[in-house]
Amino acid sequence: MLKKREIILLLSLLFSVLFALVLSSCVTTSTEQNTNKSIATGETPKTPQGKKNVEVTGSAETEYRLKQFLENGMSKIDNGQIADGLKQLVSVLAESEKLTNVDPETESVINEARTELTKLGASLSLEPGNEWLDSNMNQVKAKTIDLNKKGALQPSVIVTYNSATGKSIVASASILFQFVKGGGILTSIVNTNDYGQANCTIARFDNPNEENIIRAMLIVKAKGYTYKFENVIRDFVYVPPPRKATILVLEKSKFGVSSDPVILDTVYNKLQGISFDFSQYNGALSPDQFMLVFNGEPEAIEKLGVKKDVSYIVSVLNDCYLVSQLVFKGKKYQIYKSKTNATVRIIRVSDGKILYSLTVQNVSGQGNTEEKAVIDGYRKSATQIGKELEAQIDKIKGALLGSGDKNSR
Repeated sequence: MLKKREIILLLSLLFSVLFALVLSSCVTTSTEQNTNKSIATGETPKTPQGKKNVEVTGSAETEYRLKQFLENGMSKIDNGQIADGLKQLVSVLAESEKLTNVDPETESVINEARTELTKLGASLSLEPGNEWLDSNMNQVKAKTIDLNKKGALQPSVIVTYNSATGKSIVASASILFQFVKGGGILTSIVNTNDYGQANCTIARFDNPNEENIIRAMLIVKAKGYTYKFENVIRDFVYVPPPRKATILVLEKSKFGVSSDPVILDTVYNKLQGISFDFSQYNGALSPDQFMLVFNGEPEAIEKLGVKKDVSYIVSVLNDCYLVSQLVFKGKKYQIYKSKTNATVRIIRVSDGKILYSLTVQNVSGQGNTEEKAVIDGYRKSATQIGKELEAQIDKIKGALLGSGDKNSR
């Protein structure tokens, strides 16, 4: 039989063990609650201040945390919270980037998250905004030169998710917009609105005279880590204006407008070194109409009837503004002098912008009649401006083929 003292000692020991078990259970429960709460919000689980995690430590704690991210992510996906679910799954990869040693169990959780993201990528898609679709629901191409016009097409996507229950839109998703051809300034990251749509704004193209392609891509950011869905993309193509230009000439003097302008051949031949399709405008045009086009008036260019066929107008004005008889010491001679100004301008049809301008002034002509003095002035001004065009051919190429906004005078 045990003595009374031994029984008391045994009871005390049993009571101590029971008390320790109860205390351990309380600490573990508090830690798990904190962990679940942190994971649900995408934060790293924390141990209550002043207490030690006595249940989950080391690699086991990492595995548990990542598994919670994984499970929460899949649960949110099943409940239609696609963006939040994706963020939880990407949090698994974000946490794994910080690990130096990964045990097999943790590696299994990481691989499962990657697999789920790959599967989800096959169910996600970026559809173009309705304004990018033609009557046959095919995506159209935009024009670089229309960028600054009211109602110009800007990249726009709608994020959708296809599941067994049908197609749904994805709000609060992040879309990366970037140039894959060409360059310029645009808003690079845009979140989808409540309708699943993200709209990018292009401020400018570096070169509107070349093709530019902007790609939209679905990305997910979590804990400083970015996951890119490389196959969930949509491209938007901006084509340059066609390389076609018409040469519009007005050659005039006090005798009226020349029906066969002398300067036309000179300008046409000097521009042949540029890879452009140049043609002569073959319609009738009054001096007043010409001057409106010459000054870049969009409405006048529209009325000219060339907007649908060419992207640029080479406007040439050869103006013999003065013809006078030679007078020396009060005596008139059968010699006539003329003064002529010649100007060549390259005008963009879409907006009337003058991209290039060259002028030669006060070119002298001479003849034994007024008419011959005018013609001589035409020829000499044509010759002089031809030399200037040849010397500035690179600047002209810059206006037609380069940035499109270079001016030379």
